Amino acid sequence: MQDQIENSKCNDYSYKEVTNGIAILNYIGKDTHITIPTFINNKPVTQILKDAFYNKGIEAVELPEQLEYIGEDAFYKNTLKEITIPQNVKKIGGGAFGRNQIETLTIKSENISTIPMFCFIGNALSKFDLPESVNTLYNDCFAENNFTELTIPKHIDTLSSSAFASSKNLKKVYIPEKFMKDRTTIFRASDIDNITFITSN
Repeated sequence: MQDQIENSKCNDYSYKEVTNGIAILNYIGKDTHITIPTFINNKPVTQILKDAFYNKGIEAVELPEQLEYIGEDAFYKNTLKEITIPQNVKKIGGGAFGRNQIETLTIKSENISTIPMFCFIGNALSKFDLPESVNTLYNDCFAENNFTELTIPKHIDTLSSSAFASSKNLKKVYIPEKFMKDRTTIFRASDIDNITFITSN
């Protein structure tokens, strides 16, 4: 996102300095339960770049409070069971937390407007709570999870194809009227005939 100033390594991370702090490039440590440092070289860790923790066997992670950006596939294909998105995060890349085992998702940030494609695909979520800043859910962002009952918030303006695809356990959905006509694509490969849809304006 920013011009590179220098590449370096710091203990378990390779990183680069950017204009607003530190961007982590790659996790090179061995621990599976990690707390990403808030500061490296006395500069805040503000970015985690593409693939930085891809398929690293991570079981638990605590993200730094000053984090602003999480890149594409940053934590893809690990075994995380819960994740908290800090309040300063402004953007999350596609696939960032896909293919984990996330049961609990907490988004503290009120700066995020979009949940991108494949962001939380293939997890174990049975519920979710999105801040009102989020207005767009893109393709497959919550596909292949464990929802049994779901409420689509009224503040969602765009709900893309397959956003909740393959929700095999889903039985009840509270959904704004404006999305009813697209329910078969939004919930593609779910048991659509056995889902009760309750609409709201």
